[in-house]
Amino acid sequence: MSLSEATSRLISHILKMGQGEIMELLDLVEKKNFEKKRKSPRFDYYGEAVYVVKGRAYTGFIKNISTEGVFIETPDITESGEKIILSFELPDGEHVRVSGTVVRGEANGFAVSFDRTIDGNLSRLKVPSTEPESPGQLKRRK
Repeated sequence: MSLSEATSRLISHILKMGQGEIMELLDLVEKKNFEKKRKSPRFDYYGEAVYVVKGRAYTGFIKNISTEGVFIETPDITESGEKIILSFELPDGEHVRVSGTVVRGEANGFAVSFDRTIDGNLSRLKVPSTEPESPGQLKRRK
């Protein structure tokens, strides 16, 4: 099948979809493209994090983590571009303190890109093949 034929078929399917289905498809495609940009895999992880922005300390919860960054769930608003210092504990008990920059804000939290990778900290963790059964357990995201 040529690219032209594939594009035509895709457009035909999209034209038959409702608005909600189109928005879901768009979200899926954009997330897939975003995942391709990642340098390291993300792991779902639920753990408390203390962070400092503009000299003020806050508490949030890690939703997912990679060697390059983290997503913090919190009701506190933090703007993209803000410098941040994070402190948290990994499941193996190792304490991590790392600086970074807020790269994306969402209604339920924000994403941080670390100034340095924490590869050595995550490489020792085992990746369970099942869903986490308790806070702190990691699983690799697809």
